Amino acid sequence: MESSEVAELAQDSRWLSLLAYENRVFRPGRRGMVKTPGFYLHEDGRNDPHAELKATLKALFAPTIPGADDAHAACLFPARRQFIFSELNLAEFISRLPTPQCRAYTSWRERIETERVALIFADAYMGNPASMFGHTLLRLDSSADSKHTLTSFALNHAAQTGEDHGVIFAMRGVLGSYPGSYAIMPYYQKVNEYTRLDRRDLWEYKLNLDDAAIDRLLAHLWELDGVGLPYYFFYQNCSLRLMYLLEIADPDLDLVSNFNFWAIPADTVRAVKEHPELVDQITYRPSAARKLDYAFEQLTDDQSKLAKDLAYGEIDASSEALVELPEDKRAHILEAGYEYLDYLAQTKDLGEESRSRRYNLLLARSRLSAESLADPPRPDVRPDEGHRTGRYGIGFGQLDGVNYAEIQWRGSYHDLLDPPGGYLPGAQIEMLDLRARYYQDDDPRNGTEPDGGLELERLNLVNVRSITPRNQPLPGITWGAELGAQQHRAEEGQRALAGTTSAHVGSAWRFGDTKSGRLVVAGATTLRGSPDFDDGYRAGVGGQMEILYSRPLARLSLSAESLAFHDNKESWRVAAKTAISITSNSAIRLHAIREKDFEVRHNEVQLLMHFYF
Repeated sequence: MESSEVAELAQDSRWLSLLAYENRVFRPGRRGMVKTPGFYLHEDGRNDPHAELKATLKALFAPTIPGADDAHAACLFPARRQFIFSELNLAEFISRLPTPQCRAYTSWRERIETERVALIFADAYMGNPASMFGHTLLRLDSSADSKHTLTSFALNHAAQTGEDHGVIFAMRGVLGSYPGSYAIMPYYQKVNEYTRLDRRDLWEYKLNLDDAAIDRLLAHLWELDGVGLPYYFFYQNCSLRLMYLLEIADPDLDLVSNFNFWAIPADTVRAVKEHPELVDQITYRPSAARKLDYAFEQLTDDQSKLAKDLAYGEIDASSEALVELPEDKRAHILEAGYEYLDYLAQTKDLGEESRSRRYNLLLARSRLSAESLADPPRPDVRPDEGHRTGRYGIGFGQLDGVNYAEIQWRGSYHDLLDPPGGYLPGAQIEMLDLRARYYQDDDPRNGTEPDGGLELERLNLVNVRSITPRNQPLPGITWGAELGAQQHRAEEGQRALAGTTSAHVGSAWRFGDTKSGRLVVAGATTLRGSPDFDDGYRAGVGGQMEILYSRPLARLSLSAESLAFHDNKESWRVAAKTAISITSNSAIRLHAIREKDFEVRHNEVQLLMHFYF
């Protein structure tokens, strides 16, 4: 074979993908991402794909060692072998090739027999920093799994975090200090974890990959067994790793090139959907919490109470309050009570008595001929159809009589006034929110208005909120946290850019015929730091209340907050904000705010146009 052919092939994007050559996160250029010994056959394989190709060729032609067939390069790297022999047209050398048995690989392929592949998207889960943006995995369906996909295998990529959790877990994940690896497990385990324990809906996108593409995917997956790859929560994460696999399966796909700084799971699903020939069927699998919520929505408040009383054993199926109801209502209440008790039993040990109650509820329901409760309807907007996760805005406003123009840029992801379709209700995650203003400077100032010219209004690193209403079958707390820098008042009434961290915890209740309203009441705390403060900092505690109403075309927020600071000063703020969708990726916002701090009162109005990208 000609050395020029080998040199040219060494720079082929498909070969580089098989070697896990990727753009480095913090430095320019590409290099092999794997540090696990044995993945590169040449000592400089991470940096020299040409040397790695020559080393691989040498290893493929090396004789087998008796009793150690599975250690031969042909068995360890079936995808590389297939690619090299296909591209270099080495048919004339076949007779000189060793023929190891590759029993381990053959046995594995027989066990992971795959006819179809599906991309699975799990909704956001606010209880885990790594899952707040959602999660993706692949499902590997055999011919026997076509009708019962729960028996399929799931292919997952995740960070190996050990015992870390909380702040350490989040910081190390952001900095990329965890290795990530692929793992195969029964799909029903992931369904149980997501839909029952984490209350997450699943969306299943069946992919049109032919037999050759599936063969390449599985062959490369075998090469990655036990291999550690860099893992960053926001970039080289579970979702981007699956995109690399799909590109190896079908080299004509372009899925990764648009992700340069971060990869949000919903955006990777959108990238797959932008290849219309790739997806041929989409299935919605509601979570147990969604089913339970929908079941209780079909009942009145009194009937919902009966269902919970049945679950807790305070009444039984022969209760007069239940028997006097029409048969269909009785059936629905028994079903709701059973589902409620079954869900509770998944999350805590209720003892043997709860098993007996579940059996009795099922028995009583089986004696009624009424139709069962239907599953909740599929949401009108899928995750890939929601607004895009990046956002910029332009607008103008007036603060204390001073006109200004404002530009905004937000890295990701979603706030409570963004179009709600495709996103988890009551969840807000904003990362890298930048706002700058240019103030009119022709009028004299008295010291409390903003100075003229360009000014940084806000640079927030993160702003997270989770609203879980109390008046739903599975109630929860409402909380939020924010970290960044914002303009605040200082001692003389002037505006000062201050580092700010704040948090709130409280309760929420939903209201309205469509359950689209939220009333939030919470305790709040804040810490601000700036050299313009007398003590260099201000610490405050207080409370806040907000009414939110969210519909596809328009959203509304009415809020009030009061804080008392350590310097014996108080502040308050009331705001009305509304957002109106123009298209799925554009909206208008109008804000009106009145605020008092350091005895300075000011008014602000603002009109913005948002575009999502």
